[in-house]
Amino acid sequence: MCLTYLATRRLIIGVLSVVAWPAQADFDEIYRLDIGATIVDFDSKVGINSRDDSINKEIDFEDLGFDSKVQLGVIKGTWRMADRHRLSLLYTQIKRATEVTTKNDIEVDGNIIRAGAYVGASVKTHVFDIEYLYSYFKRPNLELSVSAGIYWMNSLTELSAAGEIRIEGENQDEFRNDVNAYQRLIAPLPLLGLSASYEINPQWIAHAYARYFDVTINDVEGRILSLTLKTEYFFTDYLALGSAVTSFDVNVKQSGVVFINTLGYEYSGLQAYLVLKY
Repeated sequence: MCLTYLATRRLIIGVLSVVAWPAQADFDEIYRLDIGATIVDFDSKVGINSRDDSINKEIDFEDLGFDSKVQLGVIKGTWRMADRHRLSLLYTQIKRATEVTTKNDIEVDGNIIRAGAYVGASVKTHVFDIEYLYSYFKRPNLELSVSAGIYWMNSLTELSAAGEIRIEGENQDEFRNDVNAYQRLIAPLPLLGLSASYEINPQWIAHAYARYFDVTINDVEGRILSLTLKTEYFFTDYLALGSAVTSFDVNVKQSGVVFINTLGYEYSGLQAYLVLKY
């Protein structure tokens, strides 16, 4: 009777422990999905330059009227292919637009847009961040990894203007409402990085990521620096809320036959996200 009582008691305690407290994470999830939103402070610019230096113009988006505070949606999926091997894909869209009355003359594509003109501008960038991670050190509460991946940018900048404008080659200003310019830049940039994940307790996990690369591939030159600190609290084995502090800096130059296009932006901000894992 005593042995039966003790066995039953241990079984009940074990079941209650599993229900009340998630099991040790062990970093063994197969699938993971992060869905979140980020508020960042942007500093960005675009340049359009000709090879013969007849056009040499850099436009600062914030000076043009873009709000420096930007909200971004982020979705990231991770697949642990084997115990020490993971593959992740992140997607985000950076979309910004503004309509302003210019306070200074602006030169675009050789045309001079006079102060007082209406200018509408937008920039839309699709980002696909593909990353492979290898865990060279893995314990139940600590995972250290190296990574290699591709940061793929597809960016389109558009500008329209109406007002007093000096058209290239003319010697007088005239009122125009059909001045348009655009620039598209597509750049796949490699990234190398280090990351660490530490289980503070079975419910609370911290992560740190650092990635960098400076490369020239054919007609594209690019430099990226990405730093992120994250923490997550798991309410169950499968559901968590997380927060992150991130800093990102990218500069890309694409040299075409006629034009040399550049795009650069840097931002830092806070992110809140939901984690689903299995």
